Amino acid sequence: MHVEKNIFDNIFNTIMYVKGKMKDNTKARADLPQINEKNFKPPAAYALSKEKLKIVCEWIKKLKFPDGYVSYIACCVHLQDQRIYGMKSHDCHVFMQRLIPIAFRELLPYDVWSAITEISLFFRNICAHSISEVDMKNLEKSIVITLCKLEKIFPPAFFDCMENLRIHLVYEARVTGPVQYRWMYPFER
Repeated sequence: MHVEKNIFDNIFNTIMYVKGKMKDNTKARADLPQINEKNFKPPAAYALSKEKLKIVCEWIKKLKFPDGYVSYIACCVHLQDQRIYGMKSHDCHVFMQRLIPIAFRELLPYDVWSAITEISLFFRNICAHSISEVDMKNLEKSIVITLCKLEKIFPPAFFDCMENLRIHLVYEARVTGPVQYRWMYPFER
């Protein structure tokens, strides 16, 4: 449950370029002059411009959901800061599985968008009410490939212990059963 929230926070804050919470900063690129002998920090492939940040924030502000599905996300969006504050873990769960592929489809390059969409689909499949053993084996193989794609896109500082825990979630689901019996979303809502 909290693995998904932390991964969502890492991805979303890095793409939205939230100061203090993103994983791409000057310390993460300190070795850049040694690698390519340049002293400037080029914009990353996943970095959104100010106009795109405004588009995403306005889109999130206009979202409407059925009662009881998620909390009122529009009150978490601050258009002046172009940032989102105070999302609960269930809101991050819904955003990660359902909205990230839609929110960034036209704003990010295809390779970045497809890697993030694969993570979204991974969490959606892991959190399914019923999942077969064959699907779990396929998920176990595909998450490693997805993680390799992310390592090509994001800087090394992006990958903390939470990013690597995704690999073990399939094994955990195989041993302990479906997510709805282990995670605390029903109690948190």
